[in-house]
Amino acid sequence: MPNFQQDFPNAARYLKQRYPDKEAVSSFWHWATLALFAILCIATIKQQLLLIGALILVAALLKGPGILLFGALYSFLVSLFPPIGIVLSALFFLFNLRLLTKSWRVNLVTSLFYLYPLGLSLLRYFTHWDASWQIGLELLPGLLLLHFVMMQVYYFHSSARQVAWTVLATPFELISLVLPKRFKKPFRTTSVPNRPKR
Repeated sequence: MPNFQQDFPNAARYLKQRYPDKEAVSSFWHWATLALFAILCIATIKQQLLLIGALILVAALLKGPGILLFGALYSFLVSLFPPIGIVLSALFFLFNLRLLTKSWRVNLVTSLFYLYPLGLSLLRYFTHWDASWQIGLELLPGLLLLHFVMMQVYYFHSSARQVAWTVLATPFELISLVLPKRFKKPFRTTSVPNRPKR
């Protein structure tokens, strides 16, 4: 029996990208991401910050132990052989660059997910468009745009759970980039010169 994917791999890959499985669009993660986006769009700035703080907390609880374990392993390896720290740092830098270039579409979805609600909050602040029908009219284009952009992303990243997790964990990733890596002493202790006794 002939196998289309083995006989025509390029055509099969093209058709899979052109007509992806509908599982990602009908998954829980896709609709949960859209629901969180709608809540962010409707919320005030204070409520948006609370929701983003809750997302940071959830991401920290899920990713924190792995980060601590990885940090301990990295410190152990560098303490055994210090020059390996330079090699590992360069390797991780290259992996991060590769990840950025492969997932630029997901980064665009993430930007839309967080910047559109911020824009709506600023619009409501400066124009005082607070009626429920106005909020609904502001929400609808963003919701449709996010839905269709996520459908396009699923052509290249078929896992809706992975896309949703990347979008929702971005505030934690940004906070971890901003936090200082080393803590320095805030005040230097100066030694008082000894005076000769008279």
